[in-house]
Amino acid sequence: MPKTSTASNHYDVIIIGAGLAGLSSAVRLGMFGLKVLILEKHFVVGGLNSFYAKGGRKFDVGLHALTNFPSESSGKSSPLLKLCRQLRIPLDSLNLLEQSSSRISFGEIDLCFNNDFEFFLSEVEKVFPKEKDRFQKLLSKMVEFPAYSVDAKEISTREILGQELGDSLLAEMLLCPTCYYGSARANDIDFPTFIMLFDAIFKQGLARPDRGIRALLDPLTDKLKELGVERRMNSPVKSIQTDQIQVSEVILENGEAFTSDHFISTCGGLETEKLLCLPDTPRSFDLGRFSIIESISVFDGHPRDFGWDETVIFFNKSDKFFYDQPKQLVDLNSGVICLPDNYGPIDSSEKKEAKLRVTHPANFKLWSELSEQKYQKEKCFWEDVILQNGLKYLPLGESKSELFKNRTHLTDTFTPCTIKRFTSHENGALYGSPTKKRDGSTKFSNLFIAGTDQGYVGIVGAMLGGIAVANNQILRNL
Repeated sequence: MPKTSTASNHYDVIIIGAGLAGLSSAVRLGMFGLKVLILEKHFVVGGLNSFYAKGGRKFDVGLHALTNFPSESSGKSSPLLKLCRQLRIPLDSLNLLEQSSSRISFGEIDLCFNNDFEFFLSEVEKVFPKEKDRFQKLLSKMVEFPAYSVDAKEISTREILGQELGDSLLAEMLLCPTCYYGSARANDIDFPTFIMLFDAIFKQGLARPDRGIRALLDPLTDKLKELGVERRMNSPVKSIQTDQIQVSEVILENGEAFTSDHFISTCGGLETEKLLCLPDTPRSFDLGRFSIIESISVFDGHPRDFGWDETVIFFNKSDKFFYDQPKQLVDLNSGVICLPDNYGPIDSSEKKEAKLRVTHPANFKLWSELSEQKYQKEKCFWEDVILQNGLKYLPLGESKSELFKNRTHLTDTFTPCTIKRFTSHENGALYGSPTKKRDGSTKFSNLFIAGTDQGYVGIVGAMLGGIAVANNQILRNL
């Protein structure tokens, strides 16, 4: 039986999940003097965008890039600047290092980009000269479309690109980075999300805090302490209780009960509905299918020692981009390579060791059905295969395979099962459900969704989503 809730267990707002959306909404609410409780099932904050230690080193889990790099052209409208203002985090404290250059690689065709949008436009014109006018019309259509509205219509980007562009290869190449950085849909991405990610990746650009994800997590947790926000770790929620109109309380797995005036869940739409324990109620969120496997190798020296000076490479083996749950454990036909030590000035090669991250689509169901012994065996097997495949997309990478192997002294891999464990996402879905709820509302007047299934993707999007729910659904109505 649940333990009885008392006055001391009552809060103005209870937040389920200490990921970036949950932390950001908690800080924003705490700034206005509300009594806030965060409940987190794990012992570390960050959710998918967290870090862990192994071999005496810190590893970022989710952070490849911080998008929306503030430029002179974006000015005060930069989403990253907006969240820094809302959370009172000085932008300079992040010490952002810009990408060197990045690439979309399809077979023998490459499209390069950096934090200068004009350079990307010139690359598109050079590689696809016949698409110049069509591409400009597409850009105009994207500017006119109300992508950032909570009422934005979720239509197929693949269909729109097919209508607007004459060369299907350009369409496939534009889908690749935007899908990998935020699509929960199979082989597609909804047009509002595509526009937001296109702006974030190409118009504004990529950067990385010099301390990785901790540069964001540390100031957020420090502010929670300053504001008196209560944070309970290792406190998984068992159920959310409701009277059919409003949510009344949450019950933890240890039986403790907490009541609140408002509730924010960041564990996912489908996952929240399961916590509501209403078996006869139709689900509002569909099950996501897309998940990944990622191997991280630590090697002596610097990437530029091998002639590798790019930051992120999105690659696809053929002209057609396949983005879905593969039929086997891992799909090697497409993926993402990140060299996080290639953020910053070109002459910053004094580091004694560096990391190589290689990501591929993976099948959660197949990984989850493995015995522990078989699971570990498959992880070891795929670590080597993923590394060798990734080297094919780096300059002279295959010829340097043996040298790289000899200089690599630690490799770690996380699978779709890891994602399920740390995010609670059903199916280990990287970006949750393909169903999104931009304003965060639910059928219950005091329960709101924030984070992945709110539809604002990436690190910046997740934080702004949490802030938006705090501002628009709670603070505005006080």
